[in-house]
Parts: sequence; structure tokens; C-alpha cells
Amino acid sequence: MLTLRFDFRLKPGSPTTMQELYSTALDMCQWGERNNALTAMFSEHHSSPDGYLPSPIVMAAAAAARTETLTFNVGALLLLMYDPVKLAEDIAVLDHLSGGRIGYTIGLGYREEEYAMFGIDSKQRGKEIEERIRTLRNALTGKPFEWRGRQIQIQPKPVTPEGPIIAYGGGSRAAAERAARLGMMFFPQTADPAMAAFYDAEAKKVGNPAGMTMGPEEGAPTTVFVTENLDQGWAQYGSYMLHDATTYREWMGEGNNSASLSQASTISELRDENGPYRIVTPEEAVALISQYHRLSLQPLCGGIPPDLAWPSLELIEKQVLPNIA
Repeated sequence: MLTLRFDFRLKPGSPTTMQELYSTALDMCQWGERNNALTAMFSEHHSSPDGYLPSPIVMAAAAAARTETLTFNVGALLLLMYDPVKLAEDIAVLDHLSGGRIGYTIGLGYREEEYAMFGIDSKQRGKEIEERIRTLRNALTGKPFEWRGRQIQIQPKPVTPEGPIIAYGGGSRAAAERAARLGMMFFPQTADPAMAAFYDAEAKKVGNPAGMTMGPEEGAPTTVFVTENLDQGWAQYGSYMLHDATTYREWMGEGNNSASLSQASTISELRDENGPYRIVTPEEAVALISQYHRLSLQPLCGGIPPDLAWPSLELIEKQVLPNIA
């Protein structure tokens, strides 16, 4: 029903600090567990001026240590920025520490700054990521194999019998085709039903069983805050949500059809858009859950100070969840 997502953008001028955001996110994961949240996601980007989280696995480890049942997803995990063998070791250890509660959604990435920082030739990124995916998955079996002339075998292997979930995410048919060809679950960024059908067809074409696809539902918001006074809510949260929305749009460029992408340039436009970013009353939140069976929360969106972020979660706990049929 509830999903949490954290990327730790910190809007210039926010009175909070990165340390406060990290600490509060761990507290919010505990809140999510108490309120039966489905999952919490940690996203990854590098060298972002607003401090976007560069180390989601470290954050997932900290959150797993603070919880007992809540599941987590690291997504997108930008595999091109990692040595796949060392990454497999970290994933295996974290699988033991968390009791198998952490899954991963690999992404290709799209920012040239990141490729340059890690010495990646963006023209070869498709070929390179497929090699690293195969290497990562081979390593996670715990069996010996050879990679680039080296003998590889990681120990310990994951505690999860078939290894943790390693899915592939993206918003293009190329991403769907890659996931199908490699026999991976596919998490599309778009709400287009045709994408899932394309993925299934491509899997069948290469003789792979169609895996699960899990993406956003058309029309469902991806960042929701709950308040009893909408005007006050937009005054408190609007600038942070707008920072998140405009920065993502600048990164992704024109023509991107991600379900979380807004075209708004002002707080007023963001509000009138009634799209991926929404501020709603408790009654409206109940209606959203009834319609979409999910409420997607990004409670520290744009670096919202914790003292402003908590009241939304408290309203969800006291006035939304008790009214779900």
C-alpha cells in the first residue's frame, strides 16, 4: 500500500543538512515498517550539485540494520560505476545481514557527467553493462568462473537460495529488449501497457520465459504529501517538489516519458498539473489508495526539513490508513 523512496536531493537554501536527511530517512524506514509499507527504495546518481545519494548500498545496509521486516530496493543501481565482482561480494554480505530483504534494479544511467567521472565510454555502455550484468550474476552463484582472464569465486555466497532479485529498469524499448534477452525481470519507468507486451514478446523470441514486469500505473502520482490545508501544504512543500521536478527534467531532456516526469516550471503549474507530484487531504489520499492500491511517498523530496516532513506521515498514519477498507 505505502512505498517510500529516498534520493537525498538537497535544494539550495534548505535549512536542513545532509546528515539530518540521512538520519531521518532511517527513522522513516522504521515508521514505514510499523505501518506495513511495501518497500523503501534508495536511488543513485553521482556528482550531483544537490547531493543526490551516490552510495545506495551503504544506505540500504544502514536501513536494514534498523528494521526487521521491511524490504528494500536499490534502484536504479548504476552498474557501470562498479566493479561487478566487488559489488557481488557486497550484495552477498548484505543479503546475509538483511535476511534477504534487499533487491536491486540495474539501470544504464543517462548523465554524461557520471560516465566521465568513472571513465565510461558512453558509446559502449550497452555492451559494457551486459558484460557486467553477466559477471555480477555469475559471481552471485558462488561458483567459480573466469572473467577477463581472472579466476573468480566469491565467498560467502548470498543466503537467498537463488540469490537476491536482480531486475533491470528503464523507459525505452531497448531497455525492455535487453531485460528480455538477458532473462531478467523488467521494471519500466513508464505506464505504457505496450511496454510489458513488448518485453514478453522479446523474451519469447529468444526462448526466455517472460519474467515479471512492475511499473507505475497510468495516472498514479509518484510523490505524495498529505495535509489538512492544501494552500499551506503547497507553501511548505512546493519549492522542494519543484526543485525535484525541474532537476529531473533537466537531466532527462526532451522526449523522456518517465511516469514521474513533470513539465511544470513553477509551483503553481506543478499544483495545477495534478500529475506525478501531488499534495492531498487525508480524504483524497484514501481515494488514491482505493483507486491505485498504492500511495507513493518521497517524504524528504528535495531536502524538505524533517520537521516539515513528519506531519505528512503522521496524518497518513492517523487519518489515512485507519480509513482504508
